[in-house]
Amino acid sequence: MQSVFAAMGRCPLFEGIPKEKYPNVLTCLQGEARAVSKDQVLLRMGERQSRPGVVMWGTLRISLYSEDGNLLTIERLDAGMVFGESLVCSMAEDSPIQIDAITDGEVLYLDFDPLLLQQENACPFRTRVTANLLREMGREALFLNRKMRILAQNRLRNRITLYLQSLPATSDGVIRLEMGRGELAEYLCVDRSALSRELGRMQKDGILTYQGQTVRILDQDFLTV
Repeated sequence: MQSVFAAMGRCPLFEGIPKEKYPNVLTCLQGEARAVSKDQVLLRMGERQSRPGVVMWGTLRISLYSEDGNLLTIERLDAGMVFGESLVCSMAEDSPIQIDAITDGEVLYLDFDPLLLQQENACPFRTRVTANLLREMGREALFLNRKMRILAQNRLRNRITLYLQSLPATSDGVIRLEMGRGELAEYLCVDRSALSRELGRMQKDGILTYQGQTVRILDQDFLTV
């Protein structure tokens, strides 16, 4: 149970709630922890998401299939992040996305009925959880807007540029990528070899250097464009 409470402490959904009240909130929202294994599909396109969840540990992936059958990564979900909340709150019958596990992990499924239906005798912290939920859905909307802007770029270099500009950089221009080369190619909706070639050109042009998931920006104007 302590692992569940630790995951709740990392989750923005429970921000502002005293830790000693976590058991009450967990009871109200009928929390249920479940182990997931690598490559397990938690939600398929066309299925209904009945309960949202929180990643306790491990990494999940939200993706969809393009018209030519390629799986496109929309977002990665690490510990403390919420998934399925928009589908549940919209009462969507058919999911347009797929959710699967990139690694082994554990998720905490919740019941949002006390929040959506304003049931009597529900948890007294439901107002705080509801406010946090709205904030998280707003964050998700902003993320998707940024993703749409990236994919709207015709040139691969522009897609790479916008992605790197969305990540925090140190004072000396070092950026830690959130994903490996293959996953980044999926995120940018490009071929992995094409991504490697363009990164090589950007390095040759003196814009950046890269090694693994670490990028160092050499052009001081790059992140301000």
